[in-house]
Amino acid sequence: MEKRTAFLLVVSIAISGAAAAEKRAARVYTNDDLARVAPFRSETGVHSLPATEPRATVPARDAVRRPASRGEDYWQREADRVRERVRPLEKRAVALRRSIHERWKLPGVAPMTDPKLIEWRRELQEAEADIRELQERLEERARRDGALPGWLR
Repeated sequence: MEKRTAFLLVVSIAISGAAAAEKRAARVYTNDDLARVAPFRSETGVHSLPATEPRATVPARDAVRRPASRGEDYWQREADRVRERVRPLEKRAVALRRSIHERWKLPGVAPMTDPKLIEWRRELQEAEADIRELQERLEERARRDGALPGWLR
């Protein structure tokens, strides 16, 4: 019984190896092959004329909707303006983190059920969400206008 199993295993490995070798063989194209199919070249559309006007005469879709791209100075001013709006939110977030940390250390405070901690965490999440929203809105506007990422730094 063991000899038969070993024999079947050897035969199955040999068959799978032969099938894999057949699958690996790839067709190699030579210059003779290209010369043979050259008369049929126009059938692939090489010599056909496009059905639409050339791109230069067709107006771009976005050219109608968006204004001309603004320069680096504009986007640096916009980034500074957003930073000014974000600064008070960041200060509030730092103060909330500090308050949460100090309250957490007090004896007898249950961190998961303390009402003040729950309220401060909610306020902290809102402040962080507002910061992310302002920054993402600026980045999206800049991306749509074609500004380079370095212009916002």
